[in-house]
Amino acid sequence: MSAARDTLLPLTSLRFVAALLVFSWHCVPTRRISAMFSFGYIGVAFFFLLSGFILTYTYHQTFRDRLRPAAIRAFYAARFARVYPLHLATMPLMLAVLAYLGTDSLWSGVDPQTRLRTVAAQALLVQSWIAAVPISFGVNGPAWSISVEAFFYALFPFVAFGLLRAFRGSPPHVVLLGAGALWLVQALLLWPQPAVVDDWRWYVFPPSRLIDFVVGMLLGIAFVGARESQRRRLHATSLEMLAIAGVCLAVYVSPFVPLSMRFSAWVMPAWCGVIYVFAQRRGAISRVLSWAPLVRLGEISFAFYLCHLMVVKLVDGRVGWDHPLSLTLAFGGTLALSFALHHGVERPLRTRVRALLARPGPRAIGVPAAAVGR
Repeated sequence: MSAARDTLLPLTSLRFVAALLVFSWHCVPTRRISAMFSFGYIGVAFFFLLSGFILTYTYHQTFRDRLRPAAIRAFYAARFARVYPLHLATMPLMLAVLAYLGTDSLWSGVDPQTRLRTVAAQALLVQSWIAAVPISFGVNGPAWSISVEAFFYALFPFVAFGLLRAFRGSPPHVVLLGAGALWLVQALLLWPQPAVVDDWRWYVFPPSRLIDFVVGMLLGIAFVGARESQRRRLHATSLEMLAIAGVCLAVYVSPFVPLSMRFSAWVMPAWCGVIYVFAQRRGAISRVLSWAPLVRLGEISFAFYLCHLMVVKLVDGRVGWDHPLSLTLAFGGTLALSFALHHGVERPLRTRVRALLARPGPRAIGVPAAAVGR
């Protein structure tokens, strides 16, 4: 399988769209409409679903038959190398911004002991387990979702092994029905629940987000098990248009559903449709999303996600949102810093850390070298 085909290029490009949704949540000029339609929530929900899907797509052969210690070690090494170096690099940058501005309520407005606990929790990626806003959202706020991802990564080899055995030989529609049943249980649980903005119980607490990840995994199992003939029943471009329309409809209706559902569950079926359809890479929209500049934006999306809040805070504190170029400065500054972090920190350190930690090498344990580290 070629590197271009092994990498699901349209989904890579869509990662940047999800990062933009979160960016819009934190910018004052776009916050009103972003809050109305829950752009920040649905962007994070896409990341969690996509993570489960991509990891299953990449590692389904590795964990299909047994759990080998060498394979588990290589997986953890790849995940650590993928996430932690950039996370650790952006923390001091954000701390410098907070110290320079001195106006952030979650930093300047708390006591030194809480600040120390926040830094320690974030450095260890355990902040999402602590039900205190200054800690779970303190320092580099968006990193709370990386803390949740770390929980997913810890469980993935074992959950993947169990799911792949449970659905071995099952046709794709059966696996998708299993994912739908899991979503329905979540929806029935969340619909009557009262919730507040960024509710720790339903939005931040890692076990409460596990269904997002597992549904993504089941979607991945269905995808890798689907036959070519099953992927061509309808015109590919029409399916892609329907998938996008489904997300737009879910987002448009979202202000009328309970907040507890808007964190993820409401848009989850529509996002699943987008991921499943665009992973097939058959329609005209997929070809557009496979355009190299869009793919490059997707590749820097993790850096964009982790650094955007510090740029937004700098623009807020030193330029102000009344300035006609404030939003342009926030977006352009984030984009420039993302490219610098991606090429100067993320890519080189990912390679070095993975080489240091992963022994034996990927090919020795049956993991495609091109797939490791996604």
